[in-house]
Amino acid sequence: MLPFDKLLYIRSMASEAISEWEPVLTVHDYYDRPRNGIAEYRGQAHAYRCEWDDALDDWSRVFLLSPIDDGQLAAVKEDWLIWRRYQERHADGRLQTGDRHPALAVDWPRHEQLADIVEQALRVNEAIAIRAVPEFRETIEPNHDFEVRWLSV
Repeated sequence: MLPFDKLLYIRSMASEAISEWEPVLTVHDYYDRPRNGIAEYRGQAHAYRCEWDDALDDWSRVFLLSPIDDGQLAAVKEDWLIWRRYQERHADGRLQTGDRHPALAVDWPRHEQLADIVEQALRVNEAIAIRAVPEFRETIEPNHDFEVRWLSV
């Protein structure tokens, strides 16, 4: 049985469709569109993960979302900046000895310190997960990023 506060959370988050565009904070898995990462849902950071549909043998339209805490969010954002620095150098052809996916050599120790926290943050808690269908759009400025709006299911 879920605690009362978790039941209230689920009920309050699932009661309405979302129409506002919100930021996709990270994309950790991408296939045709973001499939796993961290995005805002009603202004709060959530892990998102696309469900697999066994019957279709393909990705479902439905995603699972569960909230992450402030400590996890801080770690995810810091590690995302590490990735962005690596990505920028890679795109410019300026990688140096010791730089390897997904971090520059100088950032590698910190990336490893953050890895467990980031991995935990990306795990959708299915016990309290919200199911929603995303509509993603890409943004170009100031960076190539995504925004999303969620339709509750």
